[in-house]
Amino acid sequence: MYNMETKRENSGNNFVRQAVILAFAGIFARILGFVYRVPLTDLIGDDGNAIYGVSFDIYAFLLILSSAGLPAAIAKMVAERRAAGRADQAHRVFRLALTLAAGIGFILSVFTFIFARQIATFMNFPEATLALQLLTPTVFIVAIMAVFRGYFQGMANTKPTAFSQIIEQIFNAVLSIILAHSLWNFAISREFDEFAYGAAGGTLGSTLGAVAGLLAILGLYFLLRKDIMRSVYASSKRRRTISQSRNDSGAEPTSVLVKTIFATSFTIILGTAIFSVANLSDTLIVTNRLQDAGFDESHARELLGQLKGKFYTITNIPAAITSALAIAIIPAISAANAIGNRIDVHNKINTGMRVGMFITIPIAFGLAVLGPQITELLFPNHPEGGTLFTWGFVSVIFLGISQITTGVLQALGKAIVPIYAALLGAVAKIVSNLILIGIPEINIYGAVIGTTICFSLAATVNCVYLFKYTCAKFDLKGIIIKPIFASVAMGMGVYTFYHITNILIGRNAPATIIAIVVGAVFYAIFMLLLKGIGEEEILYLPFGKKILRIMQQNGII
Repeated sequence: MYNMETKRENSGNNFVRQAVILAFAGIFARILGFVYRVPLTDLIGDDGNAIYGVSFDIYAFLLILSSAGLPAAIAKMVAERRAAGRADQAHRVFRLALTLAAGIGFILSVFTFIFARQIATFMNFPEATLALQLLTPTVFIVAIMAVFRGYFQGMANTKPTAFSQIIEQIFNAVLSIILAHSLWNFAISREFDEFAYGAAGGTLGSTLGAVAGLLAILGLYFLLRKDIMRSVYASSKRRRTISQSRNDSGAEPTSVLVKTIFATSFTIILGTAIFSVANLSDTLIVTNRLQDAGFDESHARELLGQLKGKFYTITNIPAAITSALAIAIIPAISAANAIGNRIDVHNKINTGMRVGMFITIPIAFGLAVLGPQITELLFPNHPEGGTLFTWGFVSVIFLGISQITTGVLQALGKAIVPIYAALLGAVAKIVSNLILIGIPEINIYGAVIGTTICFSLAATVNCVYLFKYTCAKFDLKGIIIKPIFASVAMGMGVYTFYHITNILIGRNAPATIIAIVVGAVFYAIFMLLLKGIGEEEILYLPFGKKILRIMQQNGII
């Protein structure tokens, strides 16, 4: 189906295209996520969203402990060994990681299922117990899936990952809605807590979606296995021939590989876990500090549901793009760094940052301008919480920078830096939450301000040390300045166009959709005028060659 050796040889010039595949898969998955979160929110409301969000925060933390570092760690190790012509050793990394991930994921799943009530009670949400229990098998499932994704990404092939993400989210979206309604009606018929059971139905849908995603990537692996094993056998034969003359096996000791897997993934896990703990702090801090500010418990929980179910959910869309770039950049830079090609490393850093900010910055400004309108469009029966984006839109940009630079530093073997950066940002977030949320005039907005502070500090530390280690000259005009100028102009146009259209039509939904489309066109035009879009960026887009040809024929570029 795919020639794996060809993929490896071309990976040096292919990483952004691979990242684009992941990014579009991630965006598609997020859109599907909205498809089911809209009826789910209509069913369970902000109260249910709070229960759903708490169970997912706990699950996300456990997922980080079991497998968060595996895709990046395996991708890095596989890319380095394949760049050196050692495909057989890359496959050994895959097999060992699969065994480790299955064991750790199983233990964490069983532990969490048994102690779900105690964990949920500690988070001040005992009603999240059932939702958490139905979600715990996903820790084991995703741990296995993470190893396969990391292996394919290490071979510069993100299509299996993208395909499995889409399949996972399709099943998640459909089953979450069906099961949430079923358990909601069951709870009402038995006079149980319908919000808790509705949220539990949503988490059960996520578990079954993960099963579908795992089956999808397993199927692709077996389809590609013939090509994979051909390169593995060829590499093993070369190694044995060379090792015979040296009188040694030429294979890396298993203990060394296991140690490297743990060491590489641990630093990634630690950095990600710190951010996860910061998110968990929202659950522990927000409702208590809102009550200190004079809100009753019910209102405080509704505001927490808006934060988790709307602000964090929607801002995950641009995060999917930069996360994909961060994942794809690791094997590409690892391979270039392994052979000492510093110029290639510098070029990839700037290309990754430029493409990431080219997409992320306008989305952030669009959320700032149309946050309430977008929230009303997506959640018409529960439109509250849109002003959170006005306060926190900058966090989207800093999160993107933090994610990409973290990927680069991990690829360079400097994964300890993002850990310190994350720790600094998390501490600042927790402190700002404790201070700001308790101020009645600021209340829930203190949480998004804390998120902005968190990611801005993390991004700054990463950038400072990245420059120190690589001496790379950042293309600030292309990465930041031009997208911001174009986004500001776009934002003013979108704001004006929305209000004119809303007056003429008198309905928010069509006015918002039209304004978003017009905003995208405005942004593209402004970037062309500022020469912020070049042939390189266009070629990385889907159908990039056709788009570039049309633009050249019409004298646009």
